[in-house]
Amino acid sequence: MTRIRRPDWPRSAFYWFYFSAFGALLPYWPLYLRLRGFGPRSLGDLMALLALSRIVAPYAGGVLSDRFGHRLTVVRGAALLALVCFLVIPYAEGFAAVAGAMMAFSFFWYATLPPVEASTLAFHGDRYGRIRLWGSIGFIVVVLGLGPILDRFGEATVVPVIALLLFGLWLATLGLSPLAQPAAGNVRPPIRRGLAPFLAACFLMQVSYGPYYTFYSIYLAHYGYSKAAIGVLWALGVVCEVVVFWQAGRFFKHFRESRLFAFTFAVAVLRWILIAAFPRSWPILALAQTLHAFTFGLYHAVAVRLVSRYAGPGAKARAQAFYGSAAGAGAAVGAALSGYLWVALGREGMFVCAAAVAAAGFAMIALRLRTLDQETA
Repeated sequence: MTRIRRPDWPRSAFYWFYFSAFGALLPYWPLYLRLRGFGPRSLGDLMALLALSRIVAPYAGGVLSDRFGHRLTVVRGAALLALVCFLVIPYAEGFAAVAGAMMAFSFFWYATLPPVEASTLAFHGDRYGRIRLWGSIGFIVVVLGLGPILDRFGEATVVPVIALLLFGLWLATLGLSPLAQPAAGNVRPPIRRGLAPFLAACFLMQVSYGPYYTFYSIYLAHYGYSKAAIGVLWALGVVCEVVVFWQAGRFFKHFRESRLFAFTFAVAVLRWILIAAFPRSWPILALAQTLHAFTFGLYHAVAVRLVSRYAGPGAKARAQAFYGSAAGAGAAVGAALSGYLWVALGREGMFVCAAAVAAAGFAMIALRLRTLDQETA
């Protein structure tokens, strides 16, 4: 099929604002929740509920996209509703109210991504990494800039910053051009059955990320790192991620995707062990953050390609939605468990458990390498 060439800037802007919001949310939102008076278990549960929306929201957005064609109405409406729901959070009182507002916001926010991911792969497949990297650049800018601001003005400042980024996301959706859904074919079933065990491994990777996404900033703050220093460490990981997104094509030319996928799990094991063993060593923590290039950047670049190959024409967005849902389920389980592991095993023990989960994911992929090659040929 001939690739449709369209201007990339609206799509790049969408990724920039979407992942810039992540740059404010992931490192600094737990600090805001702690300011609101939530302890480790409640904080872990809230972050789990935030991730829980990723189970349903991507599927909803993907199914609507596949069923009605690439309808930007879905993306634009979800972006606007995400902003409206987020603005409720500062006024919510108590665990239940805050949890409800966070789940509503995250549901609509997560629903915007799968249709855009599917169309980017369909019409800009070879340039996916170079378009998607603008999201990583946005993450870096926000995570570096927001740390010093919070040091000066306090953790509550994260709320208006995220609100502005969500407003920018909605504006970016207005610039996206409608894209027709590729015509369905009868060459193979819409989604191959082998997708399920592949998604199980993706689930485990996200479970292993639970302690990192939920408590890494608090973990570093406990050992005396300033918010600016915390932001630098987060940003370092994403800078390395950008490099991998930019050069992802070279990895695919020299290595099988299944081997690259297994490699990312092995690196995740090493990364979580380094964080657990050397929390006071800035150089080793920095080294661990450079591994984000592989545990997220390369992992995601490989995963979306493999997921797309499991899906036939007309089911690409739905397959990406399944991937997003598996990631959401893993993130929710990982976040919820991390709060209890913090209490039961301590900060370092929590990251050791993350390494064990990543090792289980590595074993699952390593045992199915040949099958994975056949399923995605």
